[in-house]
Amino acid sequence: MSELEMDAESLTRVLGHVADYVIDVRRNAYSEVKPQNDESDQFDAELDQFITLMGLWVQGNSFPDNREPGAKSAVSLDKRNMADLGLRIAYSLSQWAKILYLDDVLEELEIVTFAFGLWCARNLGYIAVLDPIVDAVSGYANRQSDPHVMNAFSGLICELMDAVDNEIRVDKNNDDPNRPWRLLNFNYGIVATRSLDPQLMEQAFDQIWQRFPEDAAVFFKEGFEQMDVVDYPEYVRAVMEKYYHATNEPTVH
Repeated sequence: MSELEMDAESLTRVLGHVADYVIDVRRNAYSEVKPQNDESDQFDAELDQFITLMGLWVQGNSFPDNREPGAKSAVSLDKRNMADLGLRIAYSLSQWAKILYLDDVLEELEIVTFAFGLWCARNLGYIAVLDPIVDAVSGYANRQSDPHVMNAFSGLICELMDAVDNEIRVDKNNDDPNRPWRLLNFNYGIVATRSLDPQLMEQAFDQIWQRFPEDAAVFFKEGFEQMDVVDYPEYVRAVMEKYYHATNEPTVH
């Protein structure tokens, strides 16, 4: 099991520890500024709610889909709420880590964010909050240079993407080039390329071509231009060149 694969107990412990640290640093950094009580209270409440949900999962690896009749707890025992909540918390912490220049914490958050997304894919079968995952994939990939690491990472990304909510995968609102679903797929293609594995490249490239036919030509053109810049092996270049010619120089019938 890699550092990107954590069980519910480990995720709860790591995310809780990081959250406590970031909150303390933020409190000290803004000690002379009037605190934003509403924002802080809401975050604390959401963090407590998430920890409670994960605790219920750790106890029985499951939880009721709906709140029990007459229950006093305000926690909504729902897998979608659980997935969205955890990723929103991770994203908020990452934004604060950037503001506070906590580079080491940001790297740790990228790992735990991806690990939680992967956990959601494997245990809940549902992911809808993609912004933190896109940042996590990009940040983690940019710190790696070993093709074997990229090979394994590529497989985990593919597994995670298969659990993305169908409404997002349909990609109806495709006017924004920075939409998370598009960026996640393109990052997947970049990671597959860095794995130097032709089979993984073709799998990722086929998905990009199928899901984003309007954007595929630009992706493969830019990728082909990078072949000489980065000095990729010839067999990797051949795969990229095939897709470049197929999308940028289509045969006219």
